[in-house]
Amino acid sequence: MRRFFIFASFAAFALIVKSQNTATGYVDDGYYRIYNFATERYIYVTDDKDYSDVLRDKPDLQAIQLWKNAEKTISDPSSVVYIKKINDTQFDLEAQGTGVHSLTTYYVNVNKKSDGTYEVSAQKKLDNQTVTKYLYDNNSSSTAQQGLLGTGKQGQDISFRRWIVDKIKTDHATNYVGIKPTIELNGVYYQSFYVAFPFRAASPDMHIYYISAMEDGLALLQEIEGDVPAKTPVIIECASPNATDNRIELLLSTSATVTGNKLSGVYFCNGKRQQASVNAYKKFDAATMRVFTVANGKLVLSNQDESRLNNIKVNDYINYTGTIDALCLYANTSYLPADASTPDVIELTSDPTGINNVAVKEKVTGEGIYSVSGALLRPTNDTTGLPAGLYIVGGKKIAVK
Repeated sequence: MRRFFIFASFAAFALIVKSQNTATGYVDDGYYRIYNFATERYIYVTDDKDYSDVLRDKPDLQAIQLWKNAEKTISDPSSVVYIKKINDTQFDLEAQGTGVHSLTTYYVNVNKKSDGTYEVSAQKKLDNQTVTKYLYDNNSSSTAQQGLLGTGKQGQDISFRRWIVDKIKTDHATNYVGIKPTIELNGVYYQSFYVAFPFRAASPDMHIYYISAMEDGLALLQEIEGDVPAKTPVIIECASPNATDNRIELLLSTSATVTGNKLSGVYFCNGKRQQASVNAYKKFDAATMRVFTVANGKLVLSNQDESRLNNIKVNDYINYTGTIDALCLYANTSYLPADASTPDVIELTSDPTGINNVAVKEKVTGEGIYSVSGALLRPTNDTTGLPAGLYIVGGKKIAVK
C-alpha cells in the first residue's frame, strides 16, 4: 500500500470554509493555515514519511501535530500549506517539500457540510469491504494546547471532524508569515531559514543572503535582491526581534534562480517520531556540519555552539521503543555541509575582497576567467551570464552579482 497515511493526513489540508464572505475560507490557489472547528488547534506538518495503515487502525499520526496557538503559527513554516484546486471536489496539497499527489497519486476529496465547514474522509477497499475513515482532532479537550491528527468513523462527535482554512496574507493582522530571529549581534538580528516555497522580503530593512564562496576560513555572504526561489537555504537579516516587523510575501512561483549556494537546509525536527522515521529530524554531526551563530563578536558558521541545536530526548511515546538522545538541527533552518578540510569556525563576510584566492595558480594572471581555485572557466574575460560569485578575471579577483 503506497503511503496511504500521507494521503489521509494531508487530506486534512483540503478543508474549505465557513463562509466565502468572511476573512477565512478557500478563495483560490494559494497558501493557507488550517485549524479544527471544535478545538481551534492548528495543523503542523512535522514529517514527510509514514509506515502504517490508518484504515486498519495502526496508529502513526505523529507526523501531523496540532497546536492551539495562533501566534505560534506566524513564525513556523510547518503550518503553511499550499492548496491547489483540481476540480469542484478535488484538491492537491503541498507542505514542507512534499505533497499528496506526488506521494500517493491521489487527489483529495472533501465534503462540504451545511454549516459551511468541511469533513474529509478516506475510503479504500480492504478484505472486500469499503472502509471509510474521517480525519479529526483526537484530543477531546478543547482547552489543551496540543493534539494529534486522528481517524474516526460515523457516530463520533462530528465537530472534531470539521475544519476551517484561513488564507495567509502579508498584510493580515494575525495570519501572515514573519521571521522570528534567534541571533543578535550589535543590535542587528538574524535567522537561518529554509522553506519549500518561494518568497520575498515584504518588510523594510530586511536582507536575505546565501553563501556564494568560501576560502581561507571566510565565507562570502551574497545578497539576494528580490525573489528567493523555493528550497533555497538562506540567512536573513531582520528589521527587529519581532516577527511582525519581518514579514515575507509567499509567492505562487518565481523565475528567479540562485546558483552556487554553499548552504543546505532541513525541514523537520520532530522528536515524537523516534526511529520510526529518520527524516523526522537531522542529527548534528560536528565533522560534516556548521551552523549559523555568533563567536567572538562576529557572525560565523561553527560546529562548537550547542546552543544553536535542539537537544531531543524522547523515551516513552506510545507505540515506539528505544530513545532519541541527540543534538539535532532545528526545523526549517540552513546549515553548511562540511568535510575534513573545513575549519571548525568560519567567519562570514559581505566584502569579496576579504576572500583570499590562496589556491589560485600562476596561470590565472593572464587572459581568461578562472574560479578562485584556479579552474579555467572561459578563455576570454567576458563575464556575461556568469552566476553570482567570486572569479579571477584577467588576473584580478572580482565579484559578479
